Amino acid sequence: MVGFERETEMLMDQLVTGPRQLDVISIFGMPGLGKTTLAKRLYDHESISNRFDIRLWCCSSQSYDKRSLLFELLNHICKLDTSTKEKSDDELAEMLYKHLKGKRYLIVVDDVWSCEVWDDIKRPFPDDDKGSRIILTTRLESIATYAMINSSHHHLRLFTEEESWMLMKEKVFKEDNCYCSQELEEIGKQIASKCGGLPLAVVLVAGLLAEHDKEVIYWEEVGESLKSKIKGCMDIVESSYQHLPIHLQRCFLYFASFLEDHQVPVQKLIRLWIAENFIEASSTSKSLEMIAMDYMMDLIRSNLVMVAKLNSLGEIKAVHIHDLIHEFSLVQAKKDNFSQRINEVGELYSSRGSWLRRIGLGIFPSSENRCKRVNVLAPCQVLLGDKFSFGRNINTLRFLSSVNSPFVDYDLTKSWKHLRVLDLGSVKLCRTSVDALQYLIHLKYLELQLYLYFDHIPNSICNLKELETFIVTGIYGQACNPKTIWGMTSLRHLHINDLYIDLWPSEQSENQLEDLDNLQTCSGMVIYPGGVGDLQYFMKRFPNLEKLSCQLYGSGTPSGNFFPAFETLSQLKSLKIGVSGAVVDPYGFEDFTYPSNLKKLTLVYLRLPWSKLSTIGRLSNLEVMKLEENSFIGRKWDVNDGEFPNLKVLKLKKLGFSEWTASDDSYPNLQKVLVHSCWSLEEIPECFGSNCTLQLIEVRSCGDNAVKSALKVKEMQIEEMGNSEFKVIISK
Repeated sequence: MVGFERETEMLMDQLVTGPRQLDVISIFGMPGLGKTTLAKRLYDHESISNRFDIRLWCCSSQSYDKRSLLFELLNHICKLDTSTKEKSDDELAEMLYKHLKGKRYLIVVDDVWSCEVWDDIKRPFPDDDKGSRIILTTRLESIATYAMINSSHHHLRLFTEEESWMLMKEKVFKEDNCYCSQELEEIGKQIASKCGGLPLAVVLVAGLLAEHDKEVIYWEEVGESLKSKIKGCMDIVESSYQHLPIHLQRCFLYFASFLEDHQVPVQKLIRLWIAENFIEASSTSKSLEMIAMDYMMDLIRSNLVMVAKLNSLGEIKAVHIHDLIHEFSLVQAKKDNFSQRINEVGELYSSRGSWLRRIGLGIFPSSENRCKRVNVLAPCQVLLGDKFSFGRNINTLRFLSSVNSPFVDYDLTKSWKHLRVLDLGSVKLCRTSVDALQYLIHLKYLELQLYLYFDHIPNSICNLKELETFIVTGIYGQACNPKTIWGMTSLRHLHINDLYIDLWPSEQSENQLEDLDNLQTCSGMVIYPGGVGDLQYFMKRFPNLEKLSCQLYGSGTPSGNFFPAFETLSQLKSLKIGVSGAVVDPYGFEDFTYPSNLKKLTLVYLRLPWSKLSTIGRLSNLEVMKLEENSFIGRKWDVNDGEFPNLKVLKLKKLGFSEWTASDDSYPNLQKVLVHSCWSLEEIPECFGSNCTLQLIEVRSCGDNAVKSALKVKEMQIEEMGNSEFKVIISK
């Protein structure tokens, strides 16, 4: 078996040198990774066969039958006569227990699908402190975790491209002593790479290549039609899919709405699920977003979905699925009438004598089609005319990314009255199209990319009373009447890219504005604060806001305290605040109290003295702090004892300070320090060398002295703290 050499060595060590007590070694991962093959390699290893008195192998599978499994195990160690077959399940279990009692045994239980099944299987396995072991394989992390006794479970990884090619070469050229011509090797490596690190896919493709004459033309054909040739993988993925409960099947099929090899932002996916009514509210105090995240974790634990990216707080930021699993999601989504992907673009000569490009001539779902979700891949300019209305009953319409964003000048309401989800983030809209959106009254999710020179969002948007997520990009406007926002009282998430908000239009009185009690995240707005009272009043309208990113814009020095409004946001966990067109009065900053629940803080261009940072240093829940673009000015930053008690990530970017001092009692939980483009900084605090929690220092575009000090910290961490895993990343 090619690959997993390191994993084999590590697991062998757990089998041979682990505790005397019975131990369970769990191997889990996505279908097709080679869990069973790895378990077989361990089971058949010479040192293992010599160590254990009894070795048994059984397969649980989805169609678990306790009686059949007991017979399978007993058949390896004793002769089964007629009387044995007449015994009850409990008698068979006792019989197995007695045969294993006092022996050192190794049992492989392959393909376990539920914790209840595992509880049932393990009952006849005695623990006599003989060093017995059980190897368990499963696709589900929850089962691997549940079965743990002493050893930690092992998450099997994907193959590297080199491992994929070595496995393919071994299978295809095993009769030729693995000799492969250079020409075939070049094509073969490309084919192996397309298998995406999935050993089963490599083996299936290798089978196709081995059956045929080893010709370049045939190999090229296989590479071009790879997905259609890997039927066995699809069957395995389907078994995992069918095992999911209905609510998770719906959530999984939504991955068909995204492009292959695409990292899917978790926040976007969760908001789409909520808009589709996939998330069921619970009797607990959990929000829909929290419940949706639980669903996401269940999919990850099923190993159909993989984590692609974490944010600075260590939370999952993006996920992805293997190419073959994505292909399965497309096929299954179409089969279940869940969603349909439109890939083709046709041309039709119009009666006006101009060429119109339209989507998939004749392939859009008809009005009789039960499919309610349509995803359009639009690689060129799209013009949707009145005569080409289709899919009138669809609830979801999403345009997927393309190289050049198409331009749409069409009243969308003429064709799709019942839309709940409209994602136009990959196409440009003109004013006519946006004005008509007010009639899509069922919308819960709306994402727009507005066309160049679009200078405002029409107030009529506030007619969308059910809208929960509103995202606008591509706009650099100068005015937006707050009524546009205040009227959308169901809003949970608002992102408006660089849209200026005038807080107090003269024609609007206070009693016309409604609170947005449901709003949780708000980002991208540029706010004109007319005075402290205005900003305070504005923020009080968002009592449950958890994440805020905005820019304050003004001219000259604001009078009084520029910032006190944020302390009213008691639920705020993440805050990014920047200032443009104004110089902040540092004396007005004295009384500012940050929200006590704040976990992440980013400050940009505030130009405050370093002494004002002590206020932030007292925040007990703060875990991530990013100071960028002259957010603080001055030559020296002194960090006092006990400041930043829970800070884990510190990022400093484009700051002009040269001296940075801290004590051993500062940053007691710091894990990562990122210093970018701080050209004047002479030294990173030496006390970091004795910080037992620090894992990484990254220095980019800084002076030689800062680099030397980072390397000195690394030396101290390794030699004095014994932290051999400590990393320093240097980049000029």
